[in-house]
Amino acid sequence: MRRIALINILLIAGLTGCEKLIEIPAPVTEMSSSLVFSSKQTALAALSGAMSSTTGSLTMSLYLTTNTSLAADDMQFIANTNYEELEKNTYLPLSSTSAVNNINSMWVDLYAGIYRFNSLLAGVETSTALSDSLKIQMTANAKFMRGLCYFYLVNLYKDVPLILTTDVSQTALAPKDSASKIYSQIITDLTQARDVLPDNYSSVAGTRTVITKWAASALLARVYLYTGQWSLAEQEASKVIDGSGSLFVMKSTATIGDIFVRANSEAILQFGSYLSAITGYTYEGLSFASTYTQYSLRSDLLNSFAANDVRRTKWVRDTTYLGTINNQPYKFKVTTNANGTGRMEAPTVLRLAEQYLIRAEARVQLQRAVEGRDDMNVVRVRAGVDASTSTDAAAIALEIEEENRHEFFCENGHRWFDLRRTGRINTVLGALKPTWQSRAAYFPLPQTAINANPNLIQNPDYQ
Repeated sequence: MRRIALINILLIAGLTGCEKLIEIPAPVTEMSSSLVFSSKQTALAALSGAMSSTTGSLTMSLYLTTNTSLAADDMQFIANTNYEELEKNTYLPLSSTSAVNNINSMWVDLYAGIYRFNSLLAGVETSTALSDSLKIQMTANAKFMRGLCYFYLVNLYKDVPLILTTDVSQTALAPKDSASKIYSQIITDLTQARDVLPDNYSSVAGTRTVITKWAASALLARVYLYTGQWSLAEQEASKVIDGSGSLFVMKSTATIGDIFVRANSEAILQFGSYLSAITGYTYEGLSFASTYTQYSLRSDLLNSFAANDVRRTKWVRDTTYLGTINNQPYKFKVTTNANGTGRMEAPTVLRLAEQYLIRAEARVQLQRAVEGRDDMNVVRVRAGVDASTSTDAAAIALEIEEENRHEFFCENGHRWFDLRRTGRINTVLGALKPTWQSRAAYFPLPQTAINANPNLIQNPDYQ
């Protein structure tokens, strides 16, 4: 069972070297699938293992932020040239540099996660031992996570193979599917999950790691925004903002520095902390906030904050590194085991501010610009920035773009994805980076994946 699972993942990802075998765990334990899904305890253990392996991958815990922040206009890497290709957007599929290895790792990690959740879905469906209610909840969790993995894949690489099975005869030579087909599957998965997921966090007290119906609606709102379905984006965002009662509340200007603390009122979905659930620190905190970090925010981002914007002071730390000024991303502040310190942080996947900005943008597109401006102002005022008084739709749209930049810099690919989906990537990055080429808006597929699958075609202009 384990060997088959590993071979399947390797074929999907395009990895054939034996050295990779120890890097990608099987989606379940050494037990056969029939044993895994023969009891509630082992089935839940399999779900827990799939979740921890996927969310604890380097991609989910770090690369989605670092790779995209360097490729966009959020961040640069000082003191050495390890990630020069990401900063300059000169990555090529045949390169063996650290930058391209990181790009390739995202493909591998996300497809490994998809395989795990496909395996869970298949095991749950055929199990005769699990209760119907448990099957429904496990299926909903697996579909949400599969949808999340595919959301990142389609936004990192565009057209990708849609894999919904663990059958190697169907997956090993799968061609790319269109981004629209991938999005259709994401919407199907999230809609089905949303309708049966819980509406509170009571099953795991003191955390917001439970996947709820609100998380499904929040991610659906983002997907509808990305696909130009404005009314549906507004509808799903409104469910979270208006339909959840007092479950989600925006932080105050004074407490904005705490929005990445575990189970805070703005968090819709968080993942477990780095290494284990009790450490209370994140890989991003370890990478960005340590005294030796070499990541620094770009000056144009720093200079774009209004003078009274507390995000500049609360979410950025100004230091020096080897004599060079270093403006560190400082959203996550804990860099070592925080258990017992009173400040426990958690990777934050979905949060309330995004829902206001999604609804704001959707309402502008629906010719209700002033309503959109008012939603945006909720986020601005919470950050200490004066409320906008604009009434022009085009001006408000640009203000929303800037608000997204200030709110979500160095955070799970937001800026990189926003620049591309709004059609502004060539204008913005072309003016900033002399080496910018339009092909770089999507990353190249790993060459190992293409070598292993003759039906997989490299992204345009990388061939």
